[in-house]
Formats: sequence, C-alpha cells, structure tokens
Amino acid sequence: MRYRLGATAAALVMVVAACGGGKTVNNNAAGGGTTAPPGSSAPSACATATLTSPEVGVTDKTITVTVMADVGSPIKPGLFRGSWDAVKAWADYMNANGGLACRQVVVKTVDSQLSPDASKNGVSTACGDSVALVGTTALFLQDVSTLNTCKDKAGQATGLPDIAELQTEAAQQCSPVSFSTLPGAGSCPYSGSGLRTFKVGYTQYDYYFNKYGKDLHGVFVIPKDLPSTIAATMPIFRAENQMGIKSDKEFGKSGLDTQTAYTEVAAAMKASNATYARNGLDYSGTVLMRKEARNQGVNTVKVWDCSVQCYDKRLITEGQGATDGQYVWLNILPLEDGPSANPELAKFLQYDKKPDGFGEQAWIAGEIFARAVNDTMAAHNNDPNSITRANLLAAIRNIHDFDAGGMVPKLDIGGKVGSTCLVGMQVQGDKFVRVDPVQPGTFDCDNNKPPLTLTIDPAKEYHG
Repeated sequence: MRYRLGATAAALVMVVAACGGGKTVNNNAAGGGTTAPPGSSAPSACATATLTSPEVGVTDKTITVTVMADVGSPIKPGLFRGSWDAVKAWADYMNANGGLACRQVVVKTVDSQLSPDASKNGVSTACGDSVALVGTTALFLQDVSTLNTCKDKAGQATGLPDIAELQTEAAQQCSPVSFSTLPGAGSCPYSGSGLRTFKVGYTQYDYYFNKYGKDLHGVFVIPKDLPSTIAATMPIFRAENQMGIKSDKEFGKSGLDTQTAYTEVAAAMKASNATYARNGLDYSGTVLMRKEARNQGVNTVKVWDCSVQCYDKRLITEGQGATDGQYVWLNILPLEDGPSANPELAKFLQYDKKPDGFGEQAWIAGEIFARAVNDTMAAHNNDPNSITRANLLAAIRNIHDFDAGGMVPKLDIGGKVGSTCLVGMQVQGDKFVRVDPVQPGTFDCDNNKPPLTLTIDPAKEYHG
C-alpha cells in the first residue's frame, strides 16, 4: 500500500490538527449507517420512471462528476493521483451496486497541476460537463468566482457543488458551494488577510501531556513558501503555545531546502534541550529535520509531532531509521486497520487497487455525494429526475451527521464543522502502528472536550 500524504503545502496540518480532541475512545466500527446503499433511495422508481436530463452532467443514462487533483506537476509528479484512483474506484463500486439516481456514474479527471490557472480552468471545464466536483485535491484553487457562479442547465448562477477533500485557500474554504471531508477550523467570511478565529482541538496534545507531562518545549518549523502555508500553520502553533507547549525557537523553511538548512534547527534543539519538535512542511521536511537531529546527537526530544502530511510510507523509507518514534495523527481510519475493522474501509480496500490516505478521503467525498443524491431523491418523492445542482447543494447543506459508515468520525458537512476525534499513529521500526486508541476501527474523542478558540492574524504571527 502507498501512503501518498506528503504535499507541497502544509495547509493539511491546520485542517486535521484543528479538528482534534484527545482522551476517550469512541468506537465507531459499527459505522452509524449514515451512507445509504447505492440506488437504495427508490428502487421501484427506477423501474417505472422515465428518465430525463435535468441538469448539466445528468442524462437519462449517466450522472457525471469531475475529480480535480494536482497530479502532473513536475515539482511533485503524481502528488494526488490517489484521489483520481479513489473516485474512479468509488464509481465502480456504485455502478456495481445499481448506480445513483437510476443512472451509472461517470468520472472525469482534471489535472490542476499545482497551478492557480490550471485549477481555475479545471473548474470551468467541470462547470460545462459535470453536475459536481468530487474529491477535489487542488492546493492552489484561489479563484472561486466560476465555482460560485457556474450556471446550471436552467441558466441560473447556482454554482458548482464542490465536495473537496482539502481546501487550502481561504476563498475555497469560505465558498458557499464548497464543502470538505476535512472541514476547516477558520471562521468565514474571511478576506484572506487580517484577524481570523480558529478552533484547535486538544487530541494529540492531551495524549502527550498525559504520557510525557506538561513541561514540553521545543522547536517549530513553519513552511514559508506561500502566504497560505504560513496562514495554515501559525494557528496550530499558536494554539499549542496556549495549551502549554513553549516555543524555544521558530524557523521558516522552504519545501526546496536540503538537509543543511536544518543544521540550525538541530542546533537549537540541542541548545535548549528541547523535548518537543514539529515540522509543518510535508513528510520530506520532517525526514530532513530528523536526519540532521540524529547527525547532531539530539537526544532530549520526547515528542516528534506531525499530522496527516506525514502519513506517507516514504517518511519511513527515506528516513532510514531516523524517523523512528514519529507521531502522526489522522482523522480517518488508518489503512493498517484492514478490512475486518470497518465495512466501509473494506469496500475501499476492495475497489481501490492502489489505496492511500488521500485516496481514502476522496472515496469519502464520493460517499458524501452519494448521500446528497439519495437525500435529494428522498426529499422529492423519490424522483430520479430531481438531481439538479440546486437540489444537491440543499441536500449537502443539510448533512450534519456524516461518518462514511464509520470510516471517519461524525462530521457536520453542511455546517463545515470537523470532529474532535483522531487516531494516533507512531512509526515503530518499518511501519505505522496504532497507539491511540489501540483498538482498530475506533477514534479518540477526548470526552468531547471543546476545542481551544483563538483569534489571530496568521501573517503577523510568523517570525521565522
């Protein structure tokens, strides 16, 4: 299995860490039943209805969605190919079980190429041939004007439903037609600069405090390449400071840096006898930091912390032993749980022949879309011709209890509110091992502890 959760932007850190909790186990293995089986809304309607073409991307035979992802960039070739693969696998599963709204699901792919222009153009293309975007994994979707005003078949500027798996840009996060499998933590509306309110969960921090005590202090590395990566990282780091993890030193680093750039980082760890360290870049930044720390004999760090971007097998293989003990926190069931831990995870592993973490979240985006289709039909007398963008958006906005059959903790998709539940993994030898909670198929929910709320200007908090 692959673990392609590395990314050029560290915005993923904010999305996951900001939604955490931390101590009580929530056993979600049974699933919760929030995803209706394919075609289950109205099997009798499918036998009697005369199907029409009610919307762009919906014909009498097919329902078409687009998955847009950063795949073909020479900077990070194949970065989010897992999203493409997973949405196609989800469609195969849907079609093998009756399709959606009495139609077969067709998936089109768009390569956003780590480019704002390619991302904007991809939305325009999908606006013209798809009923929705599903599994969007485009780090530079900055211009959402077309997304918000895309005209439907009736000529109304309804917008194009976007069920993304990540939203790194504030414009996409605050778009009225964009929703995420990783609901963000920043308040909306937001112009992209100035003060913004964030909610950051305690999950991994309570785990660390309970295990290692409350005197943690150390070094923080901020991804400095883009304003969005700084804005994504600083709320997490400042929240950690408020929770009690002191910053001894902070450094801004680039995704293009080599190991020598981390000489000063490791030196700072030694000078302060740091007990905590966190790198906000992709998995490779953590690898470089850990290798340099090993070279300099850093031996005081108790907690090497990271979030979803480090859930990548290359963290282990490229680390060559230096990343042993690294913590990684997820808001999805890890692939290591296997098919026996959860029925939905079993479906994903059966249909996706190259499963990875981002692919798992793209699959979840597909299941949100399926839920919206089925809910739309249910709200319109099981009419399979009720599938319009306007009706889908109404259905998505009313999804407040989604858990993808237990594959994720319950999410308020319509309200754009994440969960307080996470899974803690740790690198032990040559594999990721569950450490919190240890039972497969479960999440740590910290007794539903409310997240910390803080209001900051992320740009002004950067001192790297």
